[in-house]
Parts: sequence; C-alpha cells; structure tokens
Amino acid sequence: MSPAPVLGLLPAEPDPVAGCATCQNLARKREDARAARDGSRVSDCNVLIRAHPHGPRPSGRQY
Repeated sequence: MSPAPVLGLLPAEPDPVAGCATCQNLARKREDARAARDGSRVSDCNVLIRAHPHGPRPSGRQY
C-alpha cells in the first residue's frame, strides 16, 4: 500500500490591489461567499484576484 500523500498548507489569500475596482469587487464577493460558508466560491475569488493583471506584484511574480 502506498503511503498517504503529504499535503501542504493552503497559500495565503491574495490581497486586492488598492484602487482596482475589479479586485475590490472580487474581495467583496469573497467575503460574501465566506459569510455564506461557500468555500468553493471563496477559492474561485482567490484565483481570480491572483490572475487579474497588474504587472509585477511584490512577490515578483507576473500575473
């Protein structure tokens, strides 16, 4: 029998970019989803915030 997989921690939630209406809207939707206990929608909002283009982020990663 194979050993159980080792799962890492979830990545930190992305911060919405200040002054970006799209990021702020997604952050509000994420909080609404969290209040509704909809983890799937919270995750979807995180993905969309990370993928929203702004050029280099402090981590140096390009989105």
